[in-house]
Amino acid sequence: MSQDIINNRFFEESVFAIADGYCVINLTKSIVRGSMYQVVNGKKYNLNEQLGLPENSSLQSLVDAWALTIPEEGLKDFLHEFDRERLLNRFENGERHISFRYWTRTATFEPMLAEDHMALYREEETGDVIAVNYVLDRTEHYRLEEKERALEKSNREYAKLLEEEKKHTAMIEELTKKLQSQLELFTVSIPGGVKISNDDPEYSFKYVSEQFANMLGYATPKELLDASGGNIIGLAHPDDVMVGLADALNQYTHSDHYATIYRIRCKDGTYKYIEDRGQKVIQEDGTIEHWNLMLDKNDFMHKSIALESEKKANKSKSDFLSRMSHDMRTPLNGIIGLLKIVEKHFNDRELVLENFRKMQVAADYLLSLINDILQMSKIEDGNVPLTQEIINFEELSQDVLTIIEQRAKDRGIQMQFHAKKESLRYPFIYGSPVHLRQIFLNIYGNCIKYNRIGGKIITVSDYTEAVDGITTYEWTITDTGIGMSREYQEHIFEPFSQEREDARSTQQGIGLGMAIVKGLIEKMGGTIEVKSEEGIGSTFIIRIPFKLAPAPDTVKKTAAQMDISGLNLLLVEDNELNTEIAETLLSDEGANLTVAEDGLQAVRMFQEKPEGYFDAILMDIMMPVMDGITATKTIRSLKHPGAETIPIIAMTANAFREDKEKCLAAGMNAHLAKPIKIENIKRILCEYCV
Repeated sequence: MSQDIINNRFFEESVFAIADGYCVINLTKSIVRGSMYQVVNGKKYNLNEQLGLPENSSLQSLVDAWALTIPEEGLKDFLHEFDRERLLNRFENGERHISFRYWTRTATFEPMLAEDHMALYREEETGDVIAVNYVLDRTEHYRLEEKERALEKSNREYAKLLEEEKKHTAMIEELTKKLQSQLELFTVSIPGGVKISNDDPEYSFKYVSEQFANMLGYATPKELLDASGGNIIGLAHPDDVMVGLADALNQYTHSDHYATIYRIRCKDGTYKYIEDRGQKVIQEDGTIEHWNLMLDKNDFMHKSIALESEKKANKSKSDFLSRMSHDMRTPLNGIIGLLKIVEKHFNDRELVLENFRKMQVAADYLLSLINDILQMSKIEDGNVPLTQEIINFEELSQDVLTIIEQRAKDRGIQMQFHAKKESLRYPFIYGSPVHLRQIFLNIYGNCIKYNRIGGKIITVSDYTEAVDGITTYEWTITDTGIGMSREYQEHIFEPFSQEREDARSTQQGIGLGMAIVKGLIEKMGGTIEVKSEEGIGSTFIIRIPFKLAPAPDTVKKTAAQMDISGLNLLLVEDNELNTEIAETLLSDEGANLTVAEDGLQAVRMFQEKPEGYFDAILMDIMMPVMDGITATKTIRSLKHPGAETIPIIAMTANAFREDKEKCLAAGMNAHLAKPIKIENIKRILCEYCV
């Protein structure tokens, strides 16, 4: 092996030992030997793997892939420097070292100012032109230079400001002495305080009265001047500066005086409402001053704000009651009307069954309204419980699709689904499946409800590469519906908001759906945004982070496999109608029921029967004599051989998380919220009894 080859390889290894990134390029064959590497915080990264390129890839494919990390303003220069023909020409013209800088990103996606060096030589064995390409990270060096330049500029400006401040202070002191004697009698005799300001951008003080200083809690005018930085803007509330200033300037365009109200910071850090009555005064030398009377309006404004808040609250309550009255009466009126029809045509079985189906739809809608109101209250209080269950995202998506596709089909709306990535790399995640279904059913429900007949709903899904076991899913859902005004888009996620009142005759809802959606998404750590154009349609963009989960090793039973026939059940329920419904549903499934009307009866019945007589107890919570919680604790404490093992299942209208926790803490095995669905009862009974 020749000495030149040894020297070149020794040079390559030496460079690579100190570089932040490196690769070897055969310019003649336009091939990157092996892989391109980068070192970040001592860790070595294979950039070919990150860019999805094989080893020994072409120079052009690497340049094209890496160009995606280059900001637009630097892309043209980057491609120019990495032009193969240009590099070969520069070598032939005698250049052996080339360097240039560009902004890119690191393997960990941090911005980096790369200083790229190419050492060019001709390989003795092949005669090919080789470029040893190494990169130095100059980001910190660049930032340090920027800081040094900024510091130098700041020092110069500070010195200039300091000089101006000295002149300003001397001028104020001189003017204050001249004005003090003239203003003393004037300021003492009027209510409020007085200030005189220069006509500069900051309205710097020339004079402030002792009364004005005292009004804000300062002992002397000097103390106020020091705290304010010498101008009124230094005291004004940040939210009021531009509003109050704009109001004053607007009034000045019509006259030489103005009156405006804004908040000023007091010595204790609180803010006080002040009415500022100003007069423009032109001095003999042509300079302009502003003479101001400052009146304390704090009590007045707080009372006005409280009154306005009360008016808004009362209006919100009235609007809410009006909406609730309409939306709850609609299904109730429907149910009552259908019942009257059933009474008159009881023997018409087909009509009765059809009316029962309609009543079920109305009842489900009424229940959904009540649930939405309760859930919105929970969201606003921050008490929404989010479970962390293993979710098969493909199954959950199919569940949602099963529901919404039929709704869309009924309206003649076409559903289109597109995935930015060909396969779902992370199908199992941790999350709350109930709330995720609710989010997408709400959004798709709106897209269907406000779409046109024959319209489209297009969904594009994507996800990020997992970092520290976390991936973020993104959905872009676009409809071709009626769209929303810009004004309404600012309020779409507020409770009880709707675009148009006249739409209510054809579109149901009290305006809680999107507020609940936003609350749930934010509770999950995600975001939702909306873009819409009236007459064109709307687009919702949802991003939610999820923790990756392992694939669960479980097999779900189908409805047909859930057989509860032959089970002996103790039903504890004080409401006759609920008892009748439960008896009918469970008897139809082949179960045998014994009924107790309160918790005490249930304890006695269980105690009197031998072990194994009852397969499970279905326990209501709110009952006379003895409630379900107490009854459960009593049964668990009995010396009966089955007391510790018999499944006790809560069936109650108490549906919140804390209610479930109380039931489980009392010794119950499971909790079902009313209204009860037979599928849920069968599933729980099969889990514990079959």
